[in-house]
Amino acid sequence: MKYSRRINSFFKRHNLYDEKMFKYLEEHTDMIDYRDEDMRVFVGCAYKLNKHNNKVEGFRICIPFDTDDITTMVSIHEIVHGIIGYKCLNKKFIKDITCEALSMLYEYIYISENPSEKLVKYGKYLDSMINDFSDESYKFALYARKELFNNYDNDFDHMQKLTRKLENKYNKENR
Repeated sequence: MKYSRRINSFFKRHNLYDEKMFKYLEEHTDMIDYRDEDMRVFVGCAYKLNKHNNKVEGFRICIPFDTDDITTMVSIHEIVHGIIGYKCLNKKFIKDITCEALSMLYEYIYISENPSEKLVKYGKYLDSMINDFSDESYKFALYARKELFNNYDNDFDHMQKLTRKLENKYNKENR
C-alpha cells in the first residue's frame, strides 16, 4: 500500500519523511472507506508491545483512503502515531498523557496550511469532542497544541522535548 502524494508531500515539507521508515509504515497500514461511518471505528494506530518488557515489537496503522482534506488530516494524525511507534521499535514504550500531542499538532498544522471552510469546521468539531470526560491525553494535547504550534521549528525531536516540558507545566497546573 502506498501513501498518496499529498500525504508524502506533507511529511517531506515537515522533515519527517524518511524513505526506509515510510516503506515500513506503508507495509503496516490498512485502509478503510471513511464515508462508511461504521468503518471509522477502525481508524487508529495499535502498537504491539512485548508483555514482559513493554518494548514495541510492531504496530498496525488503519487510515482512510485519501479522498479529500479531511481524510488526509485523519491519515496524518495516525501516521504520526506510526512514526512514534517506528522510532520506538525494540524500545520500551509507556503510554502517557503526551501520546496524542504531536498527532494533534500535525493535524492542526495541516489545517493551517489548507484552511478550507470544511476542514476548519471539521477541526473545530473534533476539538469540541474533547471535554471533562475525555481521556487525559486528548485534554493535554488540546492544552499543549497552541504552544507547540507557536514554537514549531520543523524538528520532531525538539517538539517531543517541548511536549515533555509542557507536560510538567500541565501537571503542576492540574494538581
